[in-house]
Amino acid sequence: MADKKFALKQRLKMLMQNVLLPAVYRVGCMRSVDEKLIVFADAHHDKRPVSMERLVKELARQSKKEEHTVRIVERYHDYAGMGFVGQFKDACSFMWLYAKAGCVIICDNYMPVAACKKRKKTKVIQLWHGPGAYKKFGYDSDDDIPSYYKGNVFKNYDLVTVSGKKCVAPFTSAMRQKKGIVRPIGISRMDEYKDEKYIKKCYDKFEKLYPEAKGKKTILWAPTFRGNAGDPSLPGVEAIDELKKELGNDWYVISSIHPHLFSRYDRDDLKGRMPTEQIIPCVDIFVTDYSSVLYDACIHEKKMLMFAPDIDEFVSARGTYMSMDEFPGEIVSDKSKLTQAVINTYDNYDHAKQQRFIDDYLAACDGHATERIVDFIQENV
Repeated sequence: MADKKFALKQRLKMLMQNVLLPAVYRVGCMRSVDEKLIVFADAHHDKRPVSMERLVKELARQSKKEEHTVRIVERYHDYAGMGFVGQFKDACSFMWLYAKAGCVIICDNYMPVAACKKRKKTKVIQLWHGPGAYKKFGYDSDDDIPSYYKGNVFKNYDLVTVSGKKCVAPFTSAMRQKKGIVRPIGISRMDEYKDEKYIKKCYDKFEKLYPEAKGKKTILWAPTFRGNAGDPSLPGVEAIDELKKELGNDWYVISSIHPHLFSRYDRDDLKGRMPTEQIIPCVDIFVTDYSSVLYDACIHEKKMLMFAPDIDEFVSARGTYMSMDEFPGEIVSDKSKLTQAVINTYDNYDHAKQQRFIDDYLAACDGHATERIVDFIQENV
Protein backbone atom coordinates (compact mmCIF):
# COMPACT_ATOMS: atom_id res chain seq x y z
CA MET A 1 0.00 0.00 0.00
CA ALA A 2 2.83 2.41 0.91
CA ASP A 3 4.54 1.74 -2.44
CA LYS A 4 1.30 2.43 -4.34
CA LYS A 5 0.75 5.68 -2.43
CA PHE A 6 4.34 6.76 -3.16
CA ALA A 7 3.92 5.93 -6.86
CA LEU A 8 0.68 7.93 -7.06
CA LYS A 9 2.39 10.97 -5.54
CA GLN A 10 5.24 10.69 -8.02
CA ARG A 11 2.83 10.61 -10.97
CA LEU A 12 0.91 13.61 -9.68
CA LYS A 13 4.24 15.44 -9.38
CA MET A 14 5.04 14.54 -12.99
CA LEU A 15 1.70 15.97 -14.11
CA MET A 16 2.34 19.17 -12.19
CA GLN A 17 5.95 19.52 -13.35
CA ASN A 18 5.60 18.63 -17.01
CA VAL A 19 2.18 20.06 -17.91
CA LEU A 20 0.54 22.45 -15.47
CA LEU A 21 3.34 24.62 -14.05
CA PRO A 22 5.12 25.32 -17.36
CA ALA A 23 1.91 26.92 -18.64
CA VAL A 24 1.82 29.30 -15.66
CA TYR A 25 5.49 30.16 -16.18
CA ARG A 26 5.00 30.99 -19.87
CA VAL A 27 2.29 33.49 -18.98
CA GLY A 28 4.53 35.02 -16.31
CA CYS A 29 7.31 35.49 -18.85
CA MET A 30 5.24 38.11 -20.62
CA ARG A 31 6.82 40.49 -18.07
CA SER A 32 10.50 41.50 -18.00
CA VAL A 33 12.97 40.07 -15.47
CA ASP A 34 13.52 42.14 -12.33
CA GLU A 35 17.19 41.63 -11.52
CA LYS A 36 16.67 43.07 -8.03
CA LEU A 37 14.09 40.40 -7.11
CA ILE A 38 15.53 37.49 -5.10
CA VAL A 39 13.14 34.67 -4.17
CA PHE A 40 13.89 32.16 -1.38
CA ALA A 41 11.65 29.08 -1.64
CA ASP A 42 11.30 25.76 0.17
CA ALA A 43 8.68 22.98 0.24
CA HIS A 44 9.83 21.25 3.44
CA HIS A 45 9.32 23.98 6.06
CA ASP A 46 6.62 26.46 7.03
CA LYS A 47 9.22 28.98 8.16
CA ARG A 48 12.68 30.02 7.00
CA PRO A 49 14.99 26.95 6.95
CA VAL A 50 18.22 27.18 8.92
CA SER A 51 20.10 26.58 5.65
CA MET A 52 18.87 29.95 4.38
CA GLU A 53 19.03 32.00 7.56
CA ARG A 54 22.52 33.41 7.21
CA LEU A 55 22.26 34.18 3.50
CA VAL A 56 18.94 36.01 3.84
CA LYS A 57 20.36 38.20 6.58
CA GLU A 58 23.58 38.93 4.68
CA LEU A 59 21.74 39.87 1.49
CA ALA A 60 19.45 42.14 3.51
CA ARG A 61 22.51 43.76 5.11
CA GLN A 62 24.19 44.21 1.73
CA SER A 63 20.96 45.66 0.34
CA LYS A 64 21.37 48.69 2.59
CA LYS A 65 24.25 49.67 0.35
CA GLU A 66 22.96 51.61 -2.63
CA GLU A 67 24.89 49.59 -5.21
CA HIS A 68 23.53 46.22 -3.95
CA THR A 69 19.86 47.01 -3.32
CA VAL A 70 17.60 43.96 -3.73
CA ARG A 71 14.03 42.96 -2.94
CA ILE A 72 13.78 39.66 -1.03
CA VAL A 73 10.63 37.52 -1.18
CA GLU A 74 10.43 34.39 0.99
CA ARG A 75 8.10 31.45 0.29
CA TYR A 76 8.15 28.54 2.74
CA HIS A 77 5.40 25.90 2.82
CA ASP A 78 5.67 22.29 3.97
CA TYR A 79 4.16 20.33 1.10
CA ALA A 80 3.98 17.19 3.29
CA GLY A 81 1.08 18.77 5.13
CA MET A 82 -0.74 19.88 1.98
CA GLY A 83 -2.82 17.95 -0.53
CA PHE A 84 -2.21 18.00 -4.28
CA VAL A 85 -4.52 20.99 -4.80
CA GLY A 86 -2.78 23.01 -2.08
CA GLN A 87 0.64 22.16 -3.48
CA PHE A 88 -0.46 23.10 -6.98
CA LYS A 89 -1.83 26.48 -5.89
CA ASP A 90 1.35 27.31 -3.99
CA ALA A 91 3.57 26.16 -6.87
CA CYS A 92 1.59 28.32 -9.31
CA SER A 93 2.18 31.38 -7.10
CA PHE A 94 5.88 30.56 -7.07
CA MET A 95 6.03 30.14 -10.87
CA TRP A 96 4.56 33.63 -11.31
CA LEU A 97 7.41 35.05 -9.20
CA TYR A 98 9.98 32.72 -10.78
CA ALA A 99 9.24 34.11 -14.24
CA LYS A 100 10.18 37.60 -13.07
CA ALA A 101 12.96 36.92 -10.51
CA GLY A 102 16.59 37.76 -11.04
CA CYS A 103 17.62 35.01 -8.62
CA VAL A 104 15.91 32.04 -6.95
CA ILE A 105 17.50 30.30 -3.97
CA ILE A 106 16.53 26.86 -2.64
CA CYS A 107 18.12 24.42 -0.18
CA ASP A 108 16.45 21.07 -0.88
CA ASN A 109 14.45 19.30 -3.57
CA TYR A 110 12.07 21.90 -4.98
CA MET A 111 10.25 20.60 -8.03
CA PRO A 112 8.69 23.90 -9.24
CA VAL A 113 12.16 25.30 -10.06
CA ALA A 114 12.63 22.50 -12.58
CA ALA A 115 9.13 22.73 -14.08
CA CYS A 116 10.10 24.81 -17.12
CA LYS A 117 12.95 26.00 -19.29
CA LYS A 118 13.94 29.06 -17.28
CA ARG A 119 15.00 32.42 -18.62
CA LYS A 120 18.77 32.85 -18.92
CA LYS A 121 18.70 36.07 -16.92
CA THR A 122 17.27 34.25 -13.89
CA LYS A 123 19.90 32.49 -11.78
CA VAL A 124 19.04 29.51 -9.56
CA ILE A 125 21.21 28.66 -6.56
CA GLN A 126 20.89 25.33 -4.76
CA LEU A 127 22.38 25.69 -1.26
CA TRP A 128 21.52 22.09 -0.35
CA HIS A 129 20.96 21.31 3.33
CA GLY A 130 23.54 18.61 3.92
CA PRO A 131 27.35 18.81 3.72
CA GLY A 132 29.67 16.06 2.54
CA ALA A 133 28.86 13.21 0.14
CA TYR A 134 27.84 10.03 1.91
CA LYS A 135 24.87 7.89 0.86
CA LYS A 136 23.73 7.96 -2.75
CA PHE A 137 20.80 10.24 -3.49
CA GLY A 138 18.91 11.93 -6.28
CA TYR A 139 19.26 10.14 -9.61
CA ASP A 140 21.78 7.74 -8.10
CA SER A 141 19.13 6.27 -5.79
CA ASP A 142 15.80 4.70 -6.74
CA ASP A 143 14.55 5.47 -3.21
CA ASP A 144 14.77 9.17 -4.04
CA ILE A 145 13.80 9.29 -7.70
CA PRO A 146 12.22 6.13 -9.13
CA SER A 147 13.29 5.08 -12.61
CA TYR A 148 9.79 5.70 -14.03
CA TYR A 149 9.86 9.39 -13.07
CA LYS A 150 9.86 11.60 -16.15
CA GLY A 151 11.30 15.09 -15.80
CA ASN A 152 14.55 16.41 -14.35
CA VAL A 153 13.90 17.55 -10.77
CA PHE A 154 17.31 19.28 -10.57
CA LYS A 155 17.03 21.25 -13.80
CA ASN A 156 17.93 24.95 -14.19
CA TYR A 157 20.66 25.21 -11.53
CA ASP A 158 23.43 27.76 -12.04
CA LEU A 159 25.22 27.00 -8.78
CA VAL A 160 25.17 24.10 -6.31
CA THR A 161 27.23 24.76 -3.20
CA VAL A 162 29.09 21.86 -1.56
CA SER A 163 31.43 21.56 1.39
CA GLY A 164 34.62 20.16 -0.15
CA LYS A 165 36.37 18.97 -3.31
CA LYS A 166 35.44 15.31 -2.80
CA CYS A 167 31.76 16.28 -2.93
CA VAL A 168 31.82 17.75 -6.45
CA ALA A 169 31.71 14.49 -8.45
CA PRO A 170 28.97 12.83 -6.32
CA PHE A 171 26.66 15.88 -6.45
CA THR A 172 27.28 16.33 -10.17
CA SER A 173 26.22 12.72 -10.70
CA ALA A 174 23.25 12.71 -8.29
CA MET A 175 21.82 15.92 -9.73
CA ARG A 176 22.86 15.27 -13.34
CA GLN A 177 24.64 18.61 -13.56
CA LYS A 178 27.07 19.94 -16.14
CA LYS A 179 30.68 20.45 -15.15
CA GLY A 180 31.23 23.67 -13.24
CA ILE A 181 27.75 23.98 -11.70
CA VAL A 182 28.68 22.14 -8.48
CA ARG A 183 31.33 24.15 -6.67
CA PRO A 184 33.17 23.60 -3.36
CA ILE A 185 32.58 27.05 -1.91
CA GLY A 186 31.11 25.89 1.39
CA ILE A 187 27.76 25.53 3.12
CA SER A 188 26.23 28.83 4.19
CA ARG A 189 24.54 27.55 7.36
CA MET A 190 27.82 26.07 8.61
CA ASP A 191 29.54 29.47 8.75
CA GLU A 192 28.13 29.91 12.24
CA TYR A 193 30.03 26.82 13.43
CA LYS A 194 33.11 29.02 13.39
CA ASP A 195 31.35 31.69 15.45
CA GLU A 196 32.13 31.57 19.18
CA LYS A 197 28.90 33.42 20.01
CA TYR A 198 26.88 30.71 18.27
CA ILE A 199 28.67 27.94 20.16
CA LYS A 200 28.01 29.67 23.47
CA LYS A 201 24.32 30.01 22.62
CA CYS A 202 24.18 26.27 21.93
CA TYR A 203 25.78 25.47 25.29
CA ASP A 204 23.48 27.85 27.16
CA LYS A 205 20.42 26.35 25.50
CA PHE A 206 21.65 22.81 26.12
CA GLU A 207 22.19 23.44 29.82
CA LYS A 208 18.66 24.80 30.09
CA LEU A 209 16.93 22.01 28.15
CA TYR A 210 19.08 19.09 29.33
CA PRO A 211 19.84 19.86 33.00
CA GLU A 212 20.04 16.13 33.80
CA ALA A 213 23.12 15.84 31.54
CA LYS A 214 25.25 18.10 33.75
CA GLY A 215 28.46 16.44 34.95
CA LYS A 216 27.97 13.35 32.75
CA LYS A 217 29.65 12.02 29.64
CA THR A 218 27.20 12.78 26.86
CA ILE A 219 26.23 10.93 23.68
CA LEU A 220 24.01 12.03 20.82
CA TRP A 221 22.41 9.38 18.60
CA ALA A 222 21.16 10.92 15.35
CA PRO A 223 20.23 8.25 12.78
CA THR A 224 19.33 8.96 9.19
CA PHE A 225 15.97 8.75 7.45
CA ARG A 226 15.63 5.40 5.68
CA GLY A 227 13.31 4.29 2.91
CA ASN A 228 10.93 6.84 1.43
CA ALA A 229 8.44 9.27 2.92
CA GLY A 230 5.64 6.72 2.61
CA ASP A 231 7.50 3.89 4.34
CA PRO A 232 10.29 5.08 6.71
CA SER A 233 12.15 2.83 9.16
CA LEU A 234 14.50 3.12 12.15
CA PRO A 235 16.69 0.06 12.79
CA GLY A 236 18.66 0.04 16.05
CA VAL A 237 16.32 1.89 18.37
CA GLU A 238 16.08 -1.08 20.76
CA ALA A 239 19.88 -1.26 20.94
CA ILE A 240 20.07 2.41 21.94
CA ASP A 241 17.53 1.76 24.70
CA GLU A 242 19.78 -1.05 25.94
CA LEU A 243 22.87 1.16 25.67
CA LYS A 244 21.35 3.64 28.11
CA LYS A 245 20.93 0.88 30.68
CA GLU A 246 24.39 -0.63 30.22
CA LEU A 247 26.36 2.63 30.40
CA GLY A 248 24.88 3.58 33.76
CA ASN A 249 24.52 6.90 35.56
CA ASP A 250 27.88 8.36 34.50
CA TRP A 251 26.58 8.70 30.94
CA TYR A 252 23.68 10.53 29.36
CA VAL A 253 22.31 9.44 25.96
CA ILE A 254 20.25 11.80 23.78
CA SER A 255 18.28 10.62 20.75
CA SER A 256 17.35 12.95 17.89
CA ILE A 257 15.64 11.13 15.04
CA HIS A 258 14.61 12.56 11.66
CA PRO A 259 11.31 14.51 11.80
CA HIS A 260 9.84 12.30 9.07
CA LEU A 261 10.00 9.43 11.58
CA PHE A 262 8.00 11.16 14.31
CA SER A 263 4.63 9.79 13.21
CA ARG A 264 5.87 6.19 13.23
CA TYR A 265 7.97 6.44 16.42
CA ASP A 266 5.87 8.67 18.65
CA ARG A 267 8.22 8.80 21.66
CA ASP A 268 9.32 12.06 23.26
CA ASP A 269 12.69 10.58 24.23
CA LEU A 270 13.51 10.08 20.54
CA LYS A 271 12.82 13.69 19.59
CA GLY A 272 15.58 16.17 20.40
CA ARG A 273 14.60 19.08 22.63
CA MET A 274 16.58 21.37 20.34
CA PRO A 275 17.77 21.03 16.72
CA THR A 276 20.34 18.28 16.16
CA GLU A 277 22.93 20.69 14.79
CA GLN A 278 22.70 22.70 18.03
CA ILE A 279 23.06 19.63 20.26
CA ILE A 280 26.24 18.43 18.53
CA PRO A 281 28.64 21.09 19.91
CA CYS A 282 27.54 20.22 23.45
CA VAL A 283 28.14 16.44 23.55
CA ASP A 284 31.22 14.26 23.90
CA ILE A 285 30.38 11.52 21.38
CA PHE A 286 28.27 11.58 18.23
CA VAL A 287 26.68 8.31 17.10
CA THR A 288 25.01 7.99 13.70
CA ASP A 289 24.54 5.55 10.87
CA TYR A 290 24.29 7.10 7.39
CA SER A 291 23.28 10.64 8.24
CA SER A 292 25.10 13.55 6.62
CA VAL A 293 24.98 15.19 10.05
CA LEU A 294 28.23 13.32 10.69
CA TYR A 295 29.91 16.10 8.70
CA ASP A 296 28.49 18.69 11.10
CA ALA A 297 29.99 16.70 13.97
CA CYS A 298 33.36 16.64 12.19
CA ILE A 299 33.42 20.42 11.90
CA HIS A 300 33.04 20.53 15.69
CA GLU A 301 35.79 17.88 15.94
CA LYS A 302 33.54 15.52 17.90
CA LYS A 303 34.51 11.93 18.59
CA MET A 304 32.19 9.77 16.52
CA LEU A 305 30.97 6.25 16.12
CA MET A 306 28.86 4.58 13.45
CA PHE A 307 26.19 2.19 14.67
CA ALA A 308 24.69 0.52 11.61
CA PRO A 309 23.03 -2.86 12.31
CA ASP A 310 21.95 -3.10 8.67
CA ILE A 311 25.16 -1.81 7.10
CA ASP A 312 25.66 -4.64 4.58
CA GLU A 313 22.06 -4.44 3.40
CA PHE A 314 22.09 -0.65 3.26
CA VAL A 315 25.37 -0.28 1.37
CA SER A 316 24.31 -2.97 -1.09
CA ALA A 317 20.82 -1.55 -1.68
CA ARG A 318 21.42 2.20 -1.44
CA GLY A 319 25.13 2.55 -2.06
CA THR A 320 27.56 5.22 -0.84
CA TYR A 321 29.88 7.71 -2.49
CA MET A 322 32.25 7.68 0.46
CA SER A 323 34.24 4.54 1.16
CA MET A 324 33.29 3.19 4.57
CA ASP A 325 37.00 3.00 5.39
CA GLU A 326 37.10 6.80 5.29
CA PHE A 327 34.72 7.17 8.24
CA PRO A 328 36.77 8.71 11.09
CA GLY A 329 35.47 6.46 13.88
CA GLU A 330 34.69 2.85 14.65
CA ILE A 331 31.91 1.11 12.71
CA VAL A 332 29.67 -1.22 14.74
CA SER A 333 26.98 -3.49 13.31
CA ASP A 334 26.66 -5.95 16.22
CA LYS A 335 24.50 -4.37 18.94
CA SER A 336 26.17 -6.50 21.62
CA LYS A 337 29.41 -4.61 20.94
CA LEU A 338 27.94 -1.12 21.00
CA THR A 339 28.54 -0.29 24.67
CA GLN A 340 32.22 -1.24 24.56
CA ALA A 341 32.65 0.65 21.29
CA VAL A 342 31.29 3.80 22.93
CA ILE A 343 33.77 3.46 25.80
CA ASN A 344 36.65 2.82 23.36
CA THR A 345 35.66 5.89 21.33
CA TYR A 346 35.68 8.07 24.43
CA ASP A 347 39.09 6.78 25.63
CA ASN A 348 40.94 6.24 22.32
CA TYR A 349 40.00 8.27 19.27
CA ASP A 350 41.98 8.79 16.05
CA HIS A 351 41.87 12.58 15.67
CA ALA A 352 44.48 12.51 12.86
CA LYS A 353 42.21 10.34 10.68
CA GLN A 354 39.35 12.72 11.35
CA GLN A 355 41.43 15.69 10.23
CA ARG A 356 42.22 13.98 6.93
CA PHE A 357 38.50 13.41 6.48
CA ILE A 358 37.80 17.09 7.15
CA ASP A 359 40.44 18.13 4.60
CA ASP A 360 38.76 16.00 1.92
CA TYR A 361 35.09 16.75 2.53
CA LEU A 362 34.84 19.96 4.55
CA ALA A 363 37.75 22.23 3.64
CA ALA A 364 35.42 24.89 2.19
CA CYS A 365 33.52 25.23 5.48
CA ASP A 366 35.83 27.93 6.82
CA GLY A 367 33.22 30.40 8.03
CA HIS A 368 33.16 32.43 4.79
CA ALA A 369 30.85 30.43 2.50
CA THR A 370 28.04 32.99 2.70
CA GLU A 371 30.39 35.74 1.55
CA ARG A 372 31.33 33.69 -1.51
CA ILE A 373 27.67 33.01 -2.37
CA VAL A 374 26.84 36.70 -2.10
CA ASP A 375 29.78 37.45 -4.40
CA PHE A 376 28.36 34.98 -6.96
CA ILE A 377 24.95 36.67 -6.82
CA GLN A 378 26.38 40.17 -7.20
CA GLU A 379 28.61 39.11 -10.10
CA ASN A 380 25.99 37.10 -12.02
CA VAL A 381 22.60 38.67 -11.41
